[in-house]
Amino acid sequence: MQKIIQQVQTWQFIAELPNEIEGFSLKVELEEKGTQYCMFTYCNQDWHKSFSVLYDTATREYFARTVIGLTEYFDANFIVNDLKILENLLKNRLKNTLLGLAVFNRDHLDSIVIDKQILEWPYGKELPQTLVGFELFIKPCEPVRVINGSYIIIDYSDFASESNFIIYYNIFRDEFFGEVRLRRTPQMSAVFDAHTLEELQNNISDHLKMVLESMTSELRQ
Repeated sequence: MQKIIQQVQTWQFIAELPNEIEGFSLKVELEEKGTQYCMFTYCNQDWHKSFSVLYDTATREYFARTVIGLTEYFDANFIVNDLKILENLLKNRLKNTLLGLAVFNRDHLDSIVIDKQILEWPYGKELPQTLVGFELFIKPCEPVRVINGSYIIIDYSDFASESNFIIYYNIFRDEFFGEVRLRRTPQMSAVFDAHTLEELQNNISDHLKMVLESMTSELRQ
């Protein structure tokens, strides 16, 4: 790790990074956290979004972590084991990556998501902005690609308690499914499983408010 730290601390690329890109502000960290060495982060707290570059001693790789609300995942496009390769990737992709986080672009969606007509779904446009103290953070008209072929199409979040409810659509299984996260601990919720928007609409109408009320009750205990 010490060799990596020395290389990164003298890495001219970090010194030349702009303070702001596409609405995200730069924070240079250069600090160890467990087995990882945090290099820098571009963050917009109001949007609850960030993009971080790190090194992991367990895998001996550099990687990037994207945070959207209470969801975080590794961006496979930036996983490399050489600092120079990482620099080239960041020079070529960093700005567009942050732009993709800042501005929704339907052209970046898989065709099956478009064909499923999730973005045009009338019921999705009628979802309440707040429900049982949870905020509608991600809407079906602007789904977010995460990992393993899944998109978040609905996210009701309570950022204060770091708890949220998510509806995913998986392009490989052509299936909708739900997940509850209480204080970031995930719990599957099978009552939202569906293959069509009509089925999903019925499941949401029947169960969403009740599930959010149950989450609120558990958070108060």
